[in-house]
Amino acid sequence: MNSGQRIFLTGASSGIGQATAQALLTRGHRVYGVARRGEELAQNAEQWKDLPGEWAWEVADVRDPDSIRAAVTHAVERWGGLDAVVPNAGLGYFDPLPQARLEDWLEMVDINIKGVLNTLHAALPHVAQAKGTVVNIGSLAARQVFPNSGVYCATKHAVLALSESIRLEYRDTIGVTTINPGAVNTPFIDLTPNAELRATYRPQFDAGMAPEFVADAIVLAIESKGRGVFSEITLRPDNR
Repeated sequence: MNSGQRIFLTGASSGIGQATAQALLTRGHRVYGVARRGEELAQNAEQWKDLPGEWAWEVADVRDPDSIRAAVTHAVERWGGLDAVVPNAGLGYFDPLPQARLEDWLEMVDINIKGVLNTLHAALPHVAQAKGTVVNIGSLAARQVFPNSGVYCATKHAVLALSESIRLEYRDTIGVTTINPGAVNTPFIDLTPNAELRATYRPQFDAGMAPEFVADAIVLAIESKGRGVFSEITLRPDNR
């Protein structure tokens, strides 16, 4: 029977989430991955079937509290509890504030803040019972505001505040780490509706970190359990 940690991961179908799931499974952990794209989750299952860990998945939407609550319940029913939660699902739209669309702002809030809240509210009681770990995905934008990304930065500031709240209020039961990456070479920038900014920022993201590098930091935070806590890990591209 697999004895690895039991980890609930959102945004698991691609990018940092996909790389994190694979890294954890390679090290023998049990990962319950959710995302909106079931086809990609199923493809991951086929690719990872020979890895030593256990991969389970279902389609769920972090914007829907009932959907995420049900997924967490299924993970707990499967493994008897949760040792870690990684609310990884997120997105960013880049646009000058005067030109930005309200619907883009609200979608970032819905996924980057409300989605994290929905996930944490469902998972925290189980993680606390296991004296486990929360790994929140922040950004360099959690510590610095950049032009054309004010609302995205605000959502990541909120994630950092949530991490600090968990650190203070679950001090005796949960270790919490915030991962703050800079540019990562994923399709993240492709969602930006502003074609000019998309083209401007694309080379920066192409030259960014591999998602596997970020995944390694997440694994490090989860596996530090019992030895200490990485409160924050800041990752930047190697542009030497």
